[in-house]
Amino acid sequence: MNQKEIQTLLQRLKQRGFIQSHRKGATGIGYTLEQELELVESNVSIPDIGGRVELKATRRSSSSLVTLFTFNRAVWQLPKRQIIETYGYIEKSERQALYSTVFYGTPNPQGLSISFEKEQNKVLLQYEDEVLAIWSIYTIIGKFITKLERLLLVIADNRFSKDDIHEEFHYNEAYLLDIPDPEKFMQVFENGQIAIDLRMHLKPNGTVRNHGTGFRIVEKNLLKLYKHQRRLI
Repeated sequence: MNQKEIQTLLQRLKQRGFIQSHRKGATGIGYTLEQELELVESNVSIPDIGGRVELKATRRSSSSLVTLFTFNRAVWQLPKRQIIETYGYIEKSERQALYSTVFYGTPNPQGLSISFEKEQNKVLLQYEDEVLAIWSIYTIIGKFITKLERLLLVIADNRFSKDDIHEEFHYNEAYLLDIPDPEKFMQVFENGQIAIDLRMHLKPNGTVRNHGTGFRIVEKNLLKLYKHQRRLI
């Protein structure tokens, strides 16, 4: 399937108006789009620009975060168990956990914050003066470029049926995004629009379960990260 064929399918989808979701819940918007485009997987081939293109769909009204990539190998400056015990909390299940989202510019409710050391090309996760983790800016940029080299972003209006049970989508805006821009990525990061998302807890035996530290962004802001933006509908 090439770019022109995808554009034609998206235009036809837009003309159909609201379409009932094929699946309940947050993932319904992406699953329904794939089904309606008759895609068997979430990556589509567009030979016009070479390689594979990742497909993402978002509700226009949504402020939810999408994961750009995860990375936490060799970044921790303290044992993860110590971090959870010191800066985490007790869940209702009595499990000790640290599920915490941090944006640059202001400490979050757990008191965690992000700082930049640009001369050393580092991003730091801190509690006051104590450094919990350090990422190389080069590594972060590299992960972004390799994970999301090309992206088809489809935006939809959503509503619920009169019985307030079935969600419906009108897919009416789409962009082909190409050439991730490291400078734009850092600008968006420093504007407080990219988050570091901690996702870990202690198991009953005291070992750490880490789901991966995510770098996340509001889906609509993905447009800000690329040099080339081609509107398809």
